[in-house]
Amino acid sequence: MTILLSSVHKAEAMTLGSGFSARHIELSLLGGAADPIVAFDDYRMRTVTFAPHPHAGFSAVSYVFEDSSGGLRNRDSLGNDFVVGPGGIVWTQAGAGVQHDELPDEDGREVRGLQIFINLSAAAKETPPQIHRASGAEIPEEITGGGSRIRVVVGDHGASSSKVQPVEPVRLLDMAVAANDVIDVPLESGHNLVAYCVSGGARLSASGTMRDLGQGDYLAASAPERNGVLQIASPSGAQLVLLSGKALNEPVVQYGPFIMTSGAQVRAAAARYQSGAMGRLEPLPH
Repeated sequence: MTILLSSVHKAEAMTLGSGFSARHIELSLLGGAADPIVAFDDYRMRTVTFAPHPHAGFSAVSYVFEDSSGGLRNRDSLGNDFVVGPGGIVWTQAGAGVQHDELPDEDGREVRGLQIFINLSAAAKETPPQIHRASGAEIPEEITGGGSRIRVVVGDHGASSSKVQPVEPVRLLDMAVAANDVIDVPLESGHNLVAYCVSGGARLSASGTMRDLGQGDYLAASAPERNGVLQIASPSGAQLVLLSGKALNEPVVQYGPFIMTSGAQVRAAAARYQSGAMGRLEPLPH
């Protein structure tokens, strides 16, 4: 088969304190078909939830949905302090290590979005950290002949290219699928994809296999040997997020905010953090 589809799973509800809730996608249920994605949550945050914290060895991504009531403030040890409004994205390519802090732009005004972790290959884990971002107005869109709208948030799709182009190829699409439309999404050989249904219902088809997704459902698609096409349709309309990247097929050793390929790399990252090599970021005053 050109493309393999996993079983369908339901995101799990989770909370953290009184101001943070999420639909959690348990990627371990997808096995290796989620690689290089290591975390994926559909979250709502109403108040300060996390203190400044480090990351190393992967990219921490925050995509704010267009219907979010508020914006997300991003602070980091590189000196950045900005707000990502509805429809925008910040891609923290941590590499060798950086500290950051994310919180609602206005306390009590809910931010709704995706929190995603994308693994970096062994060759890229110690590259200098970089911050990529795009506002909602900067995200290119494609309108299909059937009336669907595809936001090309990261990477390339069709004739559109996002300004967010990570060091390793990743594609993030936010799709408003019109009723009775059919959308073809290419999947390159050696790449994996996670599809998450934000709302509505959709049918995904590939290589003679079909899967139905309802709100909060997700699955993985993989093209282990050659290029293929994933078809997406919806009887009454749906919002889907598709996230794909090249499978790394490397060991994953995670310790808290550090994701490496060996314990020695994790210990080295922890030492960089303790020594101040990842910079400093003071908590905001209450």
